[in-house]
Amino acid sequence: MGRTVAVIWHASFSLAAGVLYFFFVLPRTPELMGQTSHTLGTAMRIVTGALIGLAALPVVFTLLRTRKPEFGTPALALKLRTLSIVLHVLAGALIIGAAVSEIWLSLNTAGQWLFGIYGAAAAVALLGMFGFYLAYVAELPPPPPKPVKVKQRTSRRGSKDAEDTEDAEATEATEDTEDTDDPEGTEDADAETATDEPTVTAGPETAPESATTDSDATLQNRRPTGKGTLLGRRKKARGNVAVED
Repeated sequence: MGRTVAVIWHASFSLAAGVLYFFFVLPRTPELMGQTSHTLGTAMRIVTGALIGLAALPVVFTLLRTRKPEFGTPALALKLRTLSIVLHVLAGALIIGAAVSEIWLSLNTAGQWLFGIYGAAAAVALLGMFGFYLAYVAELPPPPPKPVKVKQRTSRRGSKDAEDTEDAEATEATEDTEDTDDPEGTEDADAETATDEPTVTAGPETAPESATTDSDATLQNRRPTGKGTLLGRRKKARGNVAVED
């Protein structure tokens, strides 16, 4: 049995059982108001229980079809369908049993117990119906795994690392600018050293000159000194004519 046929069958039987339950089981207003006979009410209660029990048939057929290994049905879906079958049958049996017992029991003496059984049967039937439809939800594939969220600590570390890298890049940029500025400074330093080198090298050259001048001075000092020599070499006449010896 296909899924569409099973759902339509189960839904139609469930709706019909719900309508009959409202009018002839609880709160059974027409029967209590005297509009319908007790015999009709009892028969309709038995029909209501039978409809709820027969609503388990599409669940049975669906279970037989999906339990084959080639379908790969999840175990949870199979368990839900099995539980739904049991609950449908139990609810129908409770309603039919309580309806038959009303033939010998009056509502004045056992009305509370009978209504309690009817209410419990309705709750069990609803659980069985929901279990049938939840089995289809259990057959759906699982959702894709969510991506792993990065912890805040790692993000803070990442931000700190980013700041460190930015600082390192800034220092490298400043070092590069200093390196680009250094060649001018080195050129100036080379020029200054070049200008200073002649003064440094001129020292040894001036030293021999000073030595020669000192030697000449010593030689000149060794010559005979005196006023006579100076007057003897050059004499001035009164007519401003110099006469050499």
